[in-house]
Amino acid sequence: MLIIATVTAKGIAPASGQIPVMETPNGGNDPARDTTPDVPPTPAHTAIPTHAGEGTPRVAATPVKVPTLPPRDASAPTPTALPPLTAAQWREWPVIPVLSEHVRAIYLQGLALNNDPTNFSIIGDCQSVPLVFMGSFDERPEFWPAYDYTHLLPTLTHFQGSFGRRSGAVANGMSAASVFSPFWADLKICTAGETPLECEFRLQQPTIVFINLGTNYGEPEKHADYLRDILDFTLEHGAIPVLSTKGDNAEGDWRINEVIAEIALEYDVPLWNYWAAIQDLPNHGIDDARPEGNYLTRAAWDVRSITGLQVLDVLLHDLQTFQEGNAPEQ
Repeated sequence: MLIIATVTAKGIAPASGQIPVMETPNGGNDPARDTTPDVPPTPAHTAIPTHAGEGTPRVAATPVKVPTLPPRDASAPTPTALPPLTAAQWREWPVIPVLSEHVRAIYLQGLALNNDPTNFSIIGDCQSVPLVFMGSFDERPEFWPAYDYTHLLPTLTHFQGSFGRRSGAVANGMSAASVFSPFWADLKICTAGETPLECEFRLQQPTIVFINLGTNYGEPEKHADYLRDILDFTLEHGAIPVLSTKGDNAEGDWRINEVIAEIALEYDVPLWNYWAAIQDLPNHGIDDARPEGNYLTRAAWDVRSITGLQVLDVLLHDLQTFQEGNAPEQ
């Protein structure tokens, strides 16, 4: 059974300064980057060390509200399990899931298949490229979204190198069907006849896979069929799939997010409810300057990167604790 839980939400801790302006995937600066919800002011914190151990002051964007995970210590509060929720109640699902025993079994299978426990992969469209999704975490801290990363530094170090690389299964317009087509493979990194999915798994041998799809496939039931195929492939390769709700309603009735929740329950895998994380943002994180109605604002990019990192942190902490508890006695 997939267990879902609440995580206490607090205002993030901003630092002083201004973050460099990032361009949108199609060029131009995001006009909504300075439009963020009000959050209580908190003191600026000290420099966050880089991966090389250097101290560099972190320059902040205007802070946005995201869930804050408790510190990793014995006295910290733990997430409170909720009663089982149905797929139709996907809006009520928490942003960050609590893991089930099935996830731990997948992890052990992946280790037996020689998957790299320090690698994760991403399957997605143009809004999953490193420029807008977690890629800055392989850069200096002044380029990170404004947040207090104190308790996330071990996770940042553990997965260093996965954040900034371009996945073989990420491309502009990518859909759940496209990942199975060799036509969509990047021949600079993939072999002839290889699908984007096969290419990415060969290159990365991931332990965790973010599946950020749905915007480019308007027929929910067909999307569901291909999504199941992606999960079957992922599980056969011993990787933990992390499904994600999407922020937009391109299909018009929110059916795709419900389908994603249905499949999370069906396969007993984590669902990262990104949609819920951006509901407090202006226009719910959707860039109203773009007529398509499915592009995220800069503030929504930041929330996506931070909550994605929180998902990795929960997975890493749970799996390391599980592995330590099952280590053979010396």
